[in-house]
Amino acid sequence: MAQILNQLLPSTTGGFILWFLTAVVVLYFSRSAAHQAIRALFGSLYSGLRLGSVALVHARKQLRERNRDVLLNLGREHTERDLEKEFFEISKFVQKDLGGYPQLQRQISEQISQIQDDYEQSKEVPMAAPDWVDAVEAVSKIKNTDNNPSLNSKILEQIHQSVQQQYKENLEAYREEKSARNKSLKTMTPYWRKLAYSVDEVGVRLKEIVTRSQNIDMHMEKFDEIVHGTDKAEQSLKASAITQFLIASIVIAIAAGGAFFNFHLIALPMSEMVGSLQRIGGVKVADLAALVIICLEVTAGIFLLESLRITKLFPLIGSMDDKVRRFILYAAASVLLILAGTEAALAFMRDQIAGDLAALRASLSGSEATQVHSGGINEWIPLTANMILGFVLPLALTMVAIPLEYMLQTGRTVIGGLLEWVLNSIAVVLRVVATTVRYTGKVVIHAYDILIAAPLWIESMVLKRTQQTRTSSEQDEFASYQDTTSRETARGRN
Repeated sequence: MAQILNQLLPSTTGGFILWFLTAVVVLYFSRSAAHQAIRALFGSLYSGLRLGSVALVHARKQLRERNRDVLLNLGREHTERDLEKEFFEISKFVQKDLGGYPQLQRQISEQISQIQDDYEQSKEVPMAAPDWVDAVEAVSKIKNTDNNPSLNSKILEQIHQSVQQQYKENLEAYREEKSARNKSLKTMTPYWRKLAYSVDEVGVRLKEIVTRSQNIDMHMEKFDEIVHGTDKAEQSLKASAITQFLIASIVIAIAAGGAFFNFHLIALPMSEMVGSLQRIGGVKVADLAALVIICLEVTAGIFLLESLRITKLFPLIGSMDDKVRRFILYAAASVLLILAGTEAALAFMRDQIAGDLAALRASLSGSEATQVHSGGINEWIPLTANMILGFVLPLALTMVAIPLEYMLQTGRTVIGGLLEWVLNSIAVVLRVVATTVRYTGKVVIHAYDILIAAPLWIESMVLKRTQQTRTSSEQDEFASYQDTTSRETARGRN
């Protein structure tokens, strides 16, 4: 191959010039075909890239519409759930608190009637005119003469005594009546208090109804916006979905850390139960057994929450008969408690196994193992802590079903938004590359013409000369035609 290249390449300056001129001539004569080939190559690349960009834009639009439908459906489901909860709460409130409103109304009516009766009894009745008023009026009509002055004096004295006696009796009666009225008015006080308390209680209950109705109006307005698919509702749901996805991811990451700690808590004692030498695919069987126990705990927790209708990962469980659902609830709770107790027992074994392994390593290394069995608090504190963690961690891992549900619900929307952004970015890149390829083809064509600039210049000069010759000949023919025409015209006139 090297010899062939050495033979083809010129070794002298003259040969190089001859080779260059030959190449220029060949390029010149193949100029039209080369231009077509370059245009076809770069045009096909440009069309393919543009077609890919258009396809990605179309796919992005379809994905956006699909994500929008999923987001609105998810928001509608959540809003319907909130509305059902609000209606259930207000129905429960009406049945519980306002169900006794007729009885309360009857009590208020009775209290008002009692107050009215006491008020009627406390009214002040005008006293009857005393008898001595008529006597005084009769004495005043007797003529005052000197014949009977003693008689008038005696009459007036008796009237005075009667007045004093009747005054005392009337005053005592008035005081007794006033005291009775005050007692009647005093008995009205507790009824007034009960009436005021009843009215305040009704006001508080009505205020609670107004507050709940405002919440229902807010949810209904949100539901109406979601049904109509407004941009405001879409943006709000998208922001809420991203927030819920991030929170659920953080909680699941924390739960994964707890599961990792739980795995190492039971991995060592599991090696004593299933053996520490067996491996499956390079993984210890003890590690797989510990992982299976943790997965069973999470599964039991998911079924427990599904039976309680807290989550809806499996809608079939929530729609089952109450008897079957209660059976699943008890079964999942029993499995969870058994696994938690098993982990607590394994955590108890872990300290003993760790101590035995430490003693074995010390004996194998030839050093004396100084082991003190004090049995004090320093030994029981870590043991108790391990047992508590072994029992509590499985129960805590059951709560992972709630953030898992939120993550699965919102993850589709969030991942769909990311895919939409990726497709848009790739479409923009393809469009830029297509434009670059298009102008690169033009640059290659101009570079090709630069290589054959000399023949092109000669061609342009020849064409220019030919054009000038053709123009001059056409002008001569036109001038001779005009002369011939003018001669024939002159002959015709003569």
